[in-house]
Amino acid sequence: MKRDHENHLDEKQLIQAIVDQADLPASVQAHLAKCRQCRLRKENFERELANFGQMAERYAPQPQKRVRLPAHETKSTFWTLLNWRSAIGVAATVAAVLIVFWGTTIVRNLSEHGTGGLASEILEAQRLMMEVNMLVDNALPVFYLEISGENNPDYDEEFYQFLIPPIENETLTSDRWKRGTSLC
Repeated sequence: MKRDHENHLDEKQLIQAIVDQADLPASVQAHLAKCRQCRLRKENFERELANFGQMAERYAPQPQKRVRLPAHETKSTFWTLLNWRSAIGVAATVAAVLIVFWGTTIVRNLSEHGTGGLASEILEAQRLMMEVNMLVDNALPVFYLEISGENNPDYDEEFYQFLIPPIENETLTSDRWKRGTSLC
């Protein structure tokens, strides 16, 4: 009898027998079919669950209002255009049209004025090279040259002779008392 008590269904197996008896192993199903005590426990548990369900129905409060899903109202065409997805689509279409129009205009202008543009580029390059050459000679702009008093950066010969005196053949000291040969 003690051995028979050890083989009875435990609580987990009993719940599984109520939920889905087909998932039980074959040995447990055979025991449930033979054992009167396990069948009575299963039936009592099923009755308790049914009573619990009836009590829940009886004591649960009734809803105050009937729950309804809101009806989807049809909107006018104007409000549909204001939809953000539609607005993004319209903006993308307008941008694509503008890009195509702008691209064709550029291509048309390049093909019509191909040589005229080249001549203006050459003139612009010459003007730029003149500016560069002026900056090589004197990097200060004319305004700063006027402030410094050096608006004519070409110095005369006298200024250069002051900076670098000419080499003279005569020495300033006498070589009379020196012995040996003198250098030229």
